[in-house]
Amino acid sequence: MPSSQHFAHIREIEQVGLGRPTQRDAHVVSSWLRCLDQYRLDPAHACEAYIVPDGRLREHRQQSEALIAIARSGLDHLFRQVAGQNYVLLLADRQGVTVEFLGDAQQTAQLRKAGLYLGSEWSERRAGTCAVGACLESGEALTIHQTDHFDNTHTPLSCTAAPIYSADGELAAVLDISLLSSPVLKTSQNLALHLVTGTARRIEMANLIGLTP
Repeated sequence: MPSSQHFAHIREIEQVGLGRPTQRDAHVVSSWLRCLDQYRLDPAHACEAYIVPDGRLREHRQQSEALIAIARSGLDHLFRQVAGQNYVLLLADRQGVTVEFLGDAQQTAQLRKAGLYLGSEWSERRAGTCAVGACLESGEALTIHQTDHFDNTHTPLSCTAAPIYSADGELAAVLDISLLSSPVLKTSQNLALHLVTGTARRIEMANLIGLTP
């Protein structure tokens, strides 16, 4: 049975949809409105994270092969920087599908169930408000923290993402750093936002000059 917190979350999204004021960040409000108006998602209908079939994952990874190779050094460096803090790194393509992943092997079952795993799809159309999806829509680095998420299934998560642009200025991918559980305050992820943004910029530079970051 849904909890009182779940009902409160649904009610808040509905109120935002009616134009009522909220304390949420502007990019959260914009994403909630897209979920309601553009994608016709129902905040009362919770959906588990979606992992694409193996065949589709192979296709997405093949299409992103060059970027994955360039980004891998930067991902490894960032993962070492946050070692011991239970962060998971996701590299998602333009469709929001995770094509590279770094996380604790001992948490594989929990990470896969939460969608913090290879092959997970984090487009807003599929997952509602989330860091990868909102980043793809806005083109900006941002944090979607706990109840910022549209779908109640994802509200335990704290996710921070930064865009990766190609040499011709097109948004090519998103780098995401996430936690299964985190402190209540959203400001606890300020360092994560700084780190993921810096890594995304280094990957862009490496892509531009044809070197590894």
